[in-house]
Amino acid sequence: MNEDPPEMRASTLKAHARRVQRKQVIFFSHQMAVMIETGVPLTDALQCCVDQTMDPHFRAVLEDITQTVQSGGQFSSALKKFPKVFPPVMTSLLRASEMSGTMSSMLDRISQYLSKEQQTVKQAKGAMMYPMFMVVMAIGVTIFLLAFVLPRFAGIYASRNAALPAPTQLLMTMSSILVNYWYFWVGGAIASVAGIWGSLLTTQGRRAFDWIKLNMPLMGRLYQQLYITRSCRTMGTMINAGVSMLDMVAIIKHVTDNAYFHDLWEDVDDKLRQGSQLSDSLFTSPLIPRSIGQMVYSGERSGQLGKVMNRIADFTEAEFDQTVKTVTSMIEPIMVAVMGTIIGFVAISLLLPIFSVGKVVAGG
Repeated sequence: MNEDPPEMRASTLKAHARRVQRKQVIFFSHQMAVMIETGVPLTDALQCCVDQTMDPHFRAVLEDITQTVQSGGQFSSALKKFPKVFPPVMTSLLRASEMSGTMSSMLDRISQYLSKEQQTVKQAKGAMMYPMFMVVMAIGVTIFLLAFVLPRFAGIYASRNAALPAPTQLLMTMSSILVNYWYFWVGGAIASVAGIWGSLLTTQGRRAFDWIKLNMPLMGRLYQQLYITRSCRTMGTMINAGVSMLDMVAIIKHVTDNAYFHDLWEDVDDKLRQGSQLSDSLFTSPLIPRSIGQMVYSGERSGQLGKVMNRIADFTEAEFDQTVKTVTSMIEPIMVAVMGTIIGFVAISLLLPIFSVGKVVAGG
């Protein structure tokens, strides 16, 4: 039986890698940590994970990793071939553990790190989805009223030759435009979504979107805390693992997934190469609260920067949790009030002719 060409095999593995979920990587890290700690050889532990993995996509990735390690390759190098599955933080930590002989404890630490990271991102997505859901619902209710409810009343009023109040006329006009030119609105909506999506594929578009995320009311603070938490958690984990400061900063640039925080860590990288301290850049950045810069400075002076970074991550994560609750509790009444206003305005506008012009009901 002929083997697939290397190019085809690589393409197939990439397709599999795109379908692997982060929770599978977390469980894999924990499982490997337990087996290695109990004395199971690395290749046997990997083969055991392959045999127990039910997901065909993750199994294909693990089979390739196992073959690489069995052929004499390093575990971290084998994982590094799949950056979509195993983040650079994980491969860097494993590379450091291979040099220090602490792979078991490092895998356990990676599992904890990825779990907290996943929980934080999940909270952020939940906080973003709730207001989006409420906005979509408000728009949907408005369209339903204009497209299906108002046209029925329009026929009644037209048959009675009623003189309609201004609010009712406004609604009837909006309903007529929506119903008669629906193709224009549908096309406009599709074009708008395509335009926004296309702009996010450009550097300027992504920077604009990242700026909006950091400066929008209510949500801006939440995003800032999210990025600070992820940065500090990553730094603390990597410093404690013995990863060099420059290697660590090179990885953190891509952890936050925000252009402005990427610029911050680029500046940190440049100043570190010039001999400055990490706190020097953080003190001058508007993205980092001065209190955090002061804590980093204290960690540098005491030689416990890794411990301090983890403390900062815990602190900002607690703030993040509280901000999520605050934002959710504030958005809910706002959106309820908006939807109530829309429905109330429509209801009052429909009833005004009945209350003000008796002949609408009496038929003249």
